[in-house]
Amino acid sequence: MLRPTIKIAFAFAFGWIILKMLFYSLHLFMDDIVVPGMINNLFLLLSISLGLYYTKKQEGYGVASAFTDLKRGITSGMIYTLIVAIFILIYYSYIYPEFTENRIEQRMDLFYSEMERPSYVDSLRTQNAAFEIMTKEEIISKIKADNVSNLSPKNSFVFTLLGMMILSATYAIFITLIYQRILFRDSYSEKKGN
Repeated sequence: MLRPTIKIAFAFAFGWIILKMLFYSLHLFMDDIVVPGMINNLFLLLSISLGLYYTKKQEGYGVASAFTDLKRGITSGMIYTLIVAIFILIYYSYIYPEFTENRIEQRMDLFYSEMERPSYVDSLRTQNAAFEIMTKEEIISKIKADNVSNLSPKNSFVFTLLGMMILSATYAIFITLIYQRILFRDSYSEKKGN
């Protein structure tokens, strides 16, 4: 039988995936990363806090040490993170690849308009020694290749994974401190008194 931390991590991860697909099918927040990102952060926080709460409820509130609680919180967060990051890779690679194409197009449109100014081209050449010997067209193709690489779904996967791993650890630390020092303080002080 799975521990509550793992069950709740799976539940919130698949809940976020369902919500993201619902947004996709209703054409809501298609090119917006802020609202789905904030919901993702909320679900990560809830996954860790509720998973840890139900584990403590199951085994007793003053039983586990802070290190054990921290380990369980991080476990819940990492499971959630891994599932969501893999989904993001699949989503931006196969389900909605237009998102990446639109972002590249937006950046390149802005870059094309800037390249019309000779002073901008000169500033690029002074900032990057490789651009000094390139023609304007070569600079544009180099910048476009860099944008395609930087905005690829694989890079989104890596940055999502790294960012959410750091956020998981941070949330787990804070939630463990809140549970041990504030919410269940009496249970832990009784344990120390015995």
